[in-house]
Amino acid sequence: MKLIAKPSPKPMKILALGAHPDDIEIACGGSLAKLSDAGHTIVGLIASGGECGGNGSSRRKEAMKGADFLGLNKIEIMDFPDTRLDQFVLEISKQIEVIVTELKPDIVFTHSIHDIHQDHRAVHYATLRACRNLSTILCYESPSITQYFQPNVFVNIEQYIDIKIESIREHGDQNKKSYVQPEQVYGKAIFRGTQAKVKQAEGFEAIRINLPI
Repeated sequence: MKLIAKPSPKPMKILALGAHPDDIEIACGGSLAKLSDAGHTIVGLIASGGECGGNGSSRRKEAMKGADFLGLNKIEIMDFPDTRLDQFVLEISKQIEVIVTELKPDIVFTHSIHDIHQDHRAVHYATLRACRNLSTILCYESPSITQYFQPNVFVNIEQYIDIKIESIREHGDQNKKSYVQPEQVYGKAIFRGTQAKVKQAEGFEAIRINLPI
């Protein structure tokens, strides 16, 4: 399902952070696939194996498959305890900082503070600490965001919505969850697309953003 995207004249390095194995596919899978097809380098970093929400071994394998399907160059899954990431914010931040030092990302995708899941908020706080000197940080929308999530940056994923859905399907351990069903994924993309004046989109809250103008 790889599309022929116009290569970027200035390839970037991108870091996508998540608390659990399926977080980045659900939240920004369309954007990541689009960026990958344009020739950008993308690294994924997941804080836990999601063992409390399913089979930990299966979920780690599915994370690898999902990342490969989206075209990520690399994905690493850390070993912090699922549902207790809020107790390890400093430690998670230090591990993110190691990747940041090596990769020097131009864009970072992470969880929003407007989220009721404690693990998601923990990764958000760890990201802000580790990426304090980076110029572009975008917070994505997970199924557990609150009404205070107000996206102000949008990515058109009209050509990538089916790829996003297929990447989510790689997470078979989670396929009974309501929020991974194709109709819900389509519905969210259409809703954000309406806000962005396109057919389908993913929305992000910008902590800060550096525009190359």
